[in-house]
Amino acid sequence: MDKSGPNADLLTVVDGPVARITFNRPGARNAITSQMVLDMAVFLDRVAADGSIRCVVLTGAGDHFMAGGDVAGFGQVLEMSPDERREVFQQKVAASIPIFRNLLTMPQPVITRVRGACAGAAVGFAASSDFVIADETALFLVAHVNIATSPDGATSYALPRRIGPARALEMAMLGRKVSAREAYEWGLVNTLVTPEQLDAEVESLVARIVALPASAVRNIKSLFGQSFHNALAEQLQLEVEKFSDCAAHPDFVEGVTAFLEKRKANFNSV
Repeated sequence: MDKSGPNADLLTVVDGPVARITFNRPGARNAITSQMVLDMAVFLDRVAADGSIRCVVLTGAGDHFMAGGDVAGFGQVLEMSPDERREVFQQKVAASIPIFRNLLTMPQPVITRVRGACAGAAVGFAASSDFVIADETALFLVAHVNIATSPDGATSYALPRRIGPARALEMAMLGRKVSAREAYEWGLVNTLVTPEQLDAEVESLVARIVALPASAVRNIKSLFGQSFHNALAEQLQLEVEKFSDCAAHPDFVEGVTAFLEKRKANFNSV
């Protein structure tokens, strides 16, 4: 097990093929600070480049996932001029760009575990993940409008793609609170469980992903991520390239052989 980073507010661990990130400010509902953003960006860069890591898990310590940005700290800028405030927040928001670029495009699937509040930019973390597992206490709120700002954290990109533009706009513009059940029905949450089942369900999914052929998983994530941007001809050609890339990998030989021999495949052995 490899522990990384000195920041106690953001716990980062690489445990074999699994990277885990925990927002660790339970007294502030895990509201994310500027230092946490910087540390997370560095860690995700490292993870994305490490082919031995096959899954990423995001979670929050205590009873909540995350309450978004640290609004309590925003009070320090209220006496600044408008131009000064603009400059401060251009830098703050831009600092998170590498995080969401990685979550959306890194080769490893990202699982987000949600309990309690998932508010503000936290909704962007969830929507930018590949899988969201939530328990019945979860509550999703794009709260930016309540402090007269527009969303950040890739929310305007990832949320409409996840639940559709009409529902995403309702959440962002009206500050609509969405229950765990609604989020599941809308497609923001993949799996909804009781609080007692949450951790076991997350670990079950982690185990399933780690057992899958990593080469195929990487290509599947890439294919589906690019499908929103590509024209039909481009996407069909990309399918050709990704399929043939998979076919050249030893896991393809193992998969087909296991099928023919009517046994369970043993992937990632090479």
